[in-house]
Amino acid sequence: MSRKLYSGRLVDVSFDGEICEHSGVCVRGLPEVFNVNERPWINPDGAWSPEGAQLLIDVVGRCPSGALKIERPEQLPRVEEDSVGVTDNPARHRYEVRLDGELAGFAVYTLSEGLITFTHTEIDPAFEGRGAGSALVRAALDDVRAKGERKVLPLCPFVKGWIRRHPGYDELLYR
Repeated sequence: MSRKLYSGRLVDVSFDGEICEHSGVCVRGLPEVFNVNERPWINPDGAWSPEGAQLLIDVVGRCPSGALKIERPEQLPRVEEDSVGVTDNPARHRYEVRLDGELAGFAVYTLSEGLITFTHTEIDPAFEGRGAGSALVRAALDDVRAKGERKVLPLCPFVKGWIRRHPGYDELLYR
C-alpha cells in the first residue's frame, strides 16, 4: 500500500496504512475529520475553519508512527477548482462530478413531491481523496437550495455525513 492523499480546502493529509500503529490519536483527537465508519475515512474539510485546520495539523503531528502527514499544496498535484464540474443528469437521476472533463463520480437521487432523496454516492477510486465527493455533494445541495422546491432526505451515508460536517446545510433536511 502506498501513501494516499486526502485533499481539503485548507489542509491536505496523507496516510500510509502499512506503518499505522492504530493508536487512535487521530480518531479521538478530531472525529469530525477522522471517522473509520465513513468513506473516505479522512475528510480534511471537517476542519473547515483556519482554527480547525490548525487543530488538524496538531493532531496529525501527534501521530506516533508517522502514518499521517500534513502535505503542503505546493508539493501536490492538485485538481484546480475550475477543472471540477458538477451537473444534474435528470435522465439518469443523479448529479455527476467531472474532473478535467472525466466522470469522477455521481450521487443518485429519487424525486417525490417536495423531496429529493439521495440514495447512493460513488467516486471512482482514481479520484478518491481529491475532494471530488465533497465538491459533488456541495454543488448538488447548492442546486437543491437554489431551486427551492424540495427538502433533502440523505439516505446515502456519504451525503448524510457531509451534511453533518457542514451545518450550514441543515435547513435543507426533511424532518
